[in-house]
Amino acid sequence: MRKISLLKWLCLGLLVVVGLSGCAKTTSSSKTTPASQSSKKRQSPYVTSQRPTFYVHGFQGSAKSTNTLIAHAEKTAHAHKVLVATVSTSGNVTLSGQWKKGTRNPIIQVVFKNNLAQYDQQSTWLAAVITAVKAQQSFKTYNIVAHSAGCVASVNMLMTTQAKGFPKIHKLVTIAGPFDGVVGEDDVANQNSFLSSGQPKYAHAAYELLVAKRTNFPKGVHLLNIVGNLDNGSNEDGFVTNVSARSIKYLLRGRQVHYTEKDFYGKKAQHSQLHENPKVALAVDRYLWHR
Repeated sequence: MRKISLLKWLCLGLLVVVGLSGCAKTTSSSKTTPASQSSKKRQSPYVTSQRPTFYVHGFQGSAKSTNTLIAHAEKTAHAHKVLVATVSTSGNVTLSGQWKKGTRNPIIQVVFKNNLAQYDQQSTWLAAVITAVKAQQSFKTYNIVAHSAGCVASVNMLMTTQAKGFPKIHKLVTIAGPFDGVVGEDDVANQNSFLSSGQPKYAHAAYELLVAKRTNFPKGVHLLNIVGNLDNGSNEDGFVTNVSARSIKYLLRGRQVHYTEKDFYGKKAQHSQLHENPKVALAVDRYLWHR
């Protein structure tokens, strides 16, 4: 009887040990699974780049003209406004802020004190801004986001020969660019049109300025052209006709430009509302920094 009893206790003990061992393995495995999952961080849909992007306002514009676009880029694309480049009426460039090395998607806001200057003058000032920023923080390539007359000034600058070592443009975003006239000045709604070749029927002063040196535009540039349409039959944004804004495509023919066009309609597509439109801001952010 004692032998049977002892045998029963030995068997019971063995079962307990095996059971505890199984529990230990189960517990251990359940702890490692969440840990391994948490170690895999979700990748951001926006890139991390040290290439600077210059935001340029238009005729009669100011910092307010690009504040909303920049704020959206900071919130959505993890960009950071690092500098404000202010150009005096005499053309002197003053940089305020701090661009720390390694800052993700840095932004430089350009402000012209003389916001009524002609395109060629603003082109010269924009080149001076880029040169001044490069002297502070070296870079080889850059982006530009421009609105209205800032678009013409930017394109004109890119068609102008710069000093040796001047950085190269990577991506250019033009918003409501009056490349071939302004309504009320030298253009009329629904007057101009495109010929079968893609050339605008009428060439106004701004267009002729750019045509003269179009072959100097660098090859291989990525261009996002944003066009506003009030959707009321006028085919313009209140200041710039759709033909004027789209004429940049024919102007840059043969320059191997990677051209993308986005059209926006309604009240929020009005000329000055385009840079306040969150859908426009998102389109800009995705074009510049989305993976």
